[in-house]
Amino acid sequence: MSKADKTLIEQLALSILPKLSGLNDKNAKKMVNTADKAIAIIVKKFQKLKDQQVKALAELKEKEAKKAKKQLEKEAKKKDKLAKKAAKDKQIALLTKGTKIASAEVSPSATASPKKSIAKSKTASPSPVRKKRTVAAK
Repeated sequence: MSKADKTLIEQLALSILPKLSGLNDKNAKKMVNTADKAIAIIVKKFQKLKDQQVKALAELKEKEAKKAKKQLEKEAKKKDKLAKKAAKDKQIALLTKGTKIASAEVSPSATASPKKSIAKSKTASPSPVRKKRTVAAK
């Protein structure tokens, strides 16, 4: 037994045994044995409760660790997603500017996209005013 358990037994024995005064030797020994057994049972139950408390605390810490790990994974995924989006936006910006670096690195199917963006820019500007056609009568 640990030192704390021994002191607990001694304290319980000191509180019970003085009340047994006035008994003959035979009955006093029986009462001491009964008291010792009861004290041992109390100590075992106390130890069991302490173990349960420690186990519950460990489980709580484990749950918190798992929750923190999930949160970190979630944040990492979010950062990764933002980084991919930023890289994609950067690549699109390079393509729309029409720089030589972007055209050298991009595949032929992607080079068609600057032409489309140029066409879009033309439609975005105001169209020239059309001249009215006059039809001459014959």
